Amino acid sequence: MLMAVVTWLSSTVGKTVAKWGVVVATAAAIYWRIYESGRSAEKAAEAQRDAETITRRKTVDEKVDRMPDAAVRDQLRRWVRHD
Repeated sequence: MLMAVVTWLSSTVGKTVAKWGVVVATAAAIYWRIYESGRSAEKAAEAQRDAETITRRKTVDEKVDRMPDAAVRDQLRRWVRHD
């Protein structure tokens, strides 16, 4: 069986198929590396956005904590509809 595969690969058709197989495999590997690189970059950007959101939320929470209760109620009344 192995000898038949080696014989076929040594023929003209076998060599052509083997060359194109290597080209296709190389192209697929390059595409996969580009795909994974983009995916990693997007994950890093998302993590950065999450970190900025957490920082902004902590800043707002600290600001609200320092405000007197009456001021907090006044601010919250702006967000509630009085129908």
